[in-house]
Amino acid sequence: MTDSGPIVILGARGTLGQQLSLIFPNALTFDRAELDVTNEPAVRAKLSAIPNLSVVINCVAYNDVDGAETNKDAAFLLNATVPGQLAALCKSLGTVFVHYSTGYVFAGDQDSYAETDQPRAISVYAESKMKGEQAVSQTGGQYYIIRTNVLFGPKGQSDASKPSFVDIMVTLAKKTSEIKAVEDEINSITYAPDLAAATKSLLAAANPPGIYHIVNSGYASWYGLASQIFTDLGLKITLLPVPGSEFPRPARRPARIVLQNNKLPALRPWQEALAEYLKTITI
Repeated sequence: MTDSGPIVILGARGTLGQQLSLIFPNALTFDRAELDVTNEPAVRAKLSAIPNLSVVINCVAYNDVDGAETNKDAAFLLNATVPGQLAALCKSLGTVFVHYSTGYVFAGDQDSYAETDQPRAISVYAESKMKGEQAVSQTGGQYYIIRTNVLFGPKGQSDASKPSFVDIMVTLAKKTSEIKAVEDEINSITYAPDLAAATKSLLAAANPPGIYHIVNSGYASWYGLASQIFTDLGLKITLLPVPGSEFPRPARRPARIVLQNNKLPALRPWQEALAEYLKTITI
């Protein structure tokens, strides 16, 4: 499928977009400076002018979970309206559309979540991502909605790219010997290079359209993830497990987001992926 024509990556300088650009070195890449995805006529003109366009991969998103509580319009524009517009355009062009979503579309009240489980958002960010999934799926066409969770990896070059939890912990470890980490929020964890490679495999296999979960195997609390980071780096940090209530935040967080992968080959454990990434970091 991916050899039949050009591939476009939107949001190409973010953490995931950069990894996809490495996986698809011949792709046409656009970031905010090259193409404003909120300008629907401009996007339509740009993509419609690409002969035999095969795949559009959308990495653009509003990812500030807390910021979405006061910037609802911006969150819904990037996470719901734009994906719906892109999906409709791709359908009209006969182009495959790939869109990334999040485990946060679930309320966190189950042990784990299958691809077919019904989302229930508990924050503005989660609602915007849930509406984006609905907009894409209702449009139809050849679409893939990929849910992932707690992404980490080499930081994107885009100004909008935020440091991951892993990077934040490493930065904190350089400044203090005592760190608090939340122990009552459990998550699936995803390494950006592994997600990019799995996306390529999904496209190559020409799987049926629909929702797919792509995360590294296993799960951890923020405390568990931080503990593994400091162990791998050989750092003597006093790590204190605390409840989420220790860090009051505007947006509610799900207590447990463990995504089942029932459709695709399992990815390696997150611990292996983390160890690989941390080898690239100097303290």
